[in-house]
Amino acid sequence: MSNKEEPNLIDITSFLEDFLKTVRKFWISLIICILITAAGFYIYARVHYQPEYQSQATFSVNTEGSSVISGGTSGSEQVKESLPYILQSDVMKNMVMEDLELDTFPAQIELESKESANFYILKVTSDDAGMAYGILQSILENCPKASVYVLGKIQIEVLDDSGIAARPWNYMDKRMSLAKGAAVGSLLWMIFAFFYTLTNHTIQREEDFKKYLSVTCIASIPKITFKKRRKQFDRHIHIYNDKVGYGFLEAMRTVRTRVIRETKRFDGRVILVTSSLPGEGKSTLAANLALSLAEKGRKTALVDMDLRNPSVGKVLGLEADVKYGISDVLRNKINIEDAIQTLDDWGVDVLFGKEAVSDPIKLLSTGRVEELMDELEDGYDYVVLDTPPAAMLADASAVARCADCALYVVKQDYARIERIAEGMDMLTLSRLPIIGAVLNGAERALGGYGGYGGYRYGRYGNYGVYGEQVKAGEENAEYVDIGEQQEKKV
Repeated sequence: MSNKEEPNLIDITSFLEDFLKTVRKFWISLIICILITAAGFYIYARVHYQPEYQSQATFSVNTEGSSVISGGTSGSEQVKESLPYILQSDVMKNMVMEDLELDTFPAQIELESKESANFYILKVTSDDAGMAYGILQSILENCPKASVYVLGKIQIEVLDDSGIAARPWNYMDKRMSLAKGAAVGSLLWMIFAFFYTLTNHTIQREEDFKKYLSVTCIASIPKITFKKRRKQFDRHIHIYNDKVGYGFLEAMRTVRTRVIRETKRFDGRVILVTSSLPGEGKSTLAANLALSLAEKGRKTALVDMDLRNPSVGKVLGLEADVKYGISDVLRNKINIEDAIQTLDDWGVDVLFGKEAVSDPIKLLSTGRVEELMDELEDGYDYVVLDTPPAAMLADASAVARCADCALYVVKQDYARIERIAEGMDMLTLSRLPIIGAVLNGAERALGGYGGYGGYRYGRYGNYGVYGEQVKAGEENAEYVDIGEQQEKKV
């Protein structure tokens, strides 16, 4: 294969992967669409169904007193050509209507002739079984009179008579109606899925970062969910919970290694972690990055700078143990030394957020933020800042002036690329270098995480005063059942 053909092949392969992902994502809507269209077709067929009854007779025609059963005579050829027109003529219909005392002719007439022998099959169809049979008998009786001027004197000899029909000949095929509806529903849904995949401008895989955003993806975090179990266990997502699976632990080590390498390039120690929208897992990533750096022996502080929706305490499962918040320090209600809580078991210091602040820009615009960061930078190897989504508010930009670099979290197939670019532009305008992006919640088919299962990141709920909800099902309080996942204690 030539190099020129390779990109097209990759694009087609990527599109097919994305299409299959769309099917997995919206499979419930596929079933609903099939059920609705199948029911619609069935109801339509039921409402518009008109039963029709058919009576038929097989007969031969005798001309000039002799039966014409064998072919080859000119008389039989003339009968074959003329008889269909005679039976469909107004003369015949008027005779039948007069005979049966009808105002209109409520039936359809069909005549079949056999090539090998001179006999005919007459079919009469009507919405009334008795009417169909009556018209059939009337036609057979009046046919010699109606054809006397065309065929001369003829006689009709009935060979077989079906009698009055017991059931409609056009019975309603319920299975066929449902099958047609299901097929149409599937086709319509596939068209929707095709155009959705074609116009779904989200990040699906690592190479999309370079392709659309000119940013390097430093790691992919697998999507993991906990299996439902009867007994209670720790459901918080962090590297010291052995239920999260080995894939998550390895991914966080990769993030740590590359963050250390990138920050050495410009002696950066204050790392801002943000995303474009709520629900992308930035708080979970920030907390685990701090824990991972501390595990490596680096003295690390984790600061919850998301004043509108403090989440670090929830991520670590320590929300109830929070005594003081970052807002207390910024308001000079307490010293930073007293506000920092040391997690001895994990070797990290945390400055939690306690309660949501209605107007955080006021606090972030004061010089106290710079003083706080200077104090932390003097005492720690790394300071990890969990900040609000950069594409929604100016909070992250206000904190950016105090940071050395940024790590951008992007959840797979979540925020549109345009929205991600807006968030990154906000940081760029603050002259804050982005050391890389992290693809979060990567599914196994796209992210290549085989048996690691799936992963859902922490709760944003209604995300305080941000005014945007996280997609349904993304709350930390609910986890879905999945297949076996690999686990390994560290």
